[in-house]
Amino acid sequence: MISKIQRLWLTLVFTIMVIIIPKTTYANLESSQNKGDVPSKWAISEVEKAKERDIVPDKLQGDYRKNITREEFAELAVRLYQVLSKKETMIQGPSPFSDTNNPYITMGNKLGIIDGKGDGTFSPDKNIIREQVSVILYQTLKAAKPKYDYTNPNNYDFKDYNMISSWARESVNYLYGVEIINGVADNEFNPKGYTSREQAIVLAMRTYEQVIASDRASRNGLTTSRAGTSRQLNIQESDSSEKIKSIISAQMGKPYQWGGIGPNSFDCSGLTHYIFSKLGVAIPRTSKDQITAGVYVEKKDLQYGDLVLFARDGRNINHVGIYVGNGNFVHAPQSGDVVKTTTLTTGYYANSYYTARRIISK
Repeated sequence: MISKIQRLWLTLVFTIMVIIIPKTTYANLESSQNKGDVPSKWAISEVEKAKERDIVPDKLQGDYRKNITREEFAELAVRLYQVLSKKETMIQGPSPFSDTNNPYITMGNKLGIIDGKGDGTFSPDKNIIREQVSVILYQTLKAAKPKYDYTNPNNYDFKDYNMISSWARESVNYLYGVEIINGVADNEFNPKGYTSREQAIVLAMRTYEQVIASDRASRNGLTTSRAGTSRQLNIQESDSSEKIKSIISAQMGKPYQWGGIGPNSFDCSGLTHYIFSKLGVAIPRTSKDQITAGVYVEKKDLQYGDLVLFARDGRNINHVGIYVGNGNFVHAPQSGDVVKTTTLTTGYYANSYYTARRIISK
């Protein structure tokens, strides 16, 4: 028989358990939320919308306050590209980088969305910085919507503008102008700062929403920048195609010279650089950098004037030319040779073909 003292003791223990257990459970939930398993209040709506539209890879659905890595943001950007372009098929091929075989990184590189560190590596586990995020988002937008007009009549003078790398300024300027990215406190951009997972997802969702709004507005022909300046979205047809044919024709038979940039002799990238400069279009000087020009185009969709790029080892760009139709391209091949037409459909150049970029909108 239980004594009165024992009953009192059991009652006390039960009361303590009733009080403690809910608090412990709540504390565990609070701890989980503090780790970022639930997005911050300011981000939760945009994160949920991005997840609904299948923009967010599974690996990013949690730990939202953690800084996002280069690999994680590459996957997010490629998913955004697939959703915007409605092209779900993965682009296959060997990895161009020695430190990752992630197929999303390979695809992003072939699309011209992402690039490596310049030494054959990608550094997938390093945190990505804000100016890199801006460049990748901008390139994603250009790859998914190649007919948009990406000129921006406005310049935005951040206090730390000189800290923004020269290669990132166009991207930062454009994305700020269309209200995809913002500065930080005191009119600064903080280009070397990190971005959290939830911030990156919100940026991707903003990009998606801007595209939807722009596509809707394009039926009226206009969209609005941050400064209130309106501009035409879609590039109109021009006579550039006919002009490039004339320029290419005038270079045929000129000798190859390493480092040659014209007008009398060329190396491979010197030829392409010269031809587009005659059209008033600036592209990078070297073949390995020309992969960042224009927008990605599939081999089956090549049109006259597209850049075609080659990688002997399947990783590193070592040659470039200009597609001229019927499976052929014009290029400056090697020492002792001349500017000429070669087939893309068989032989060495068929085997070493890497990717293509459209510089002139059709």
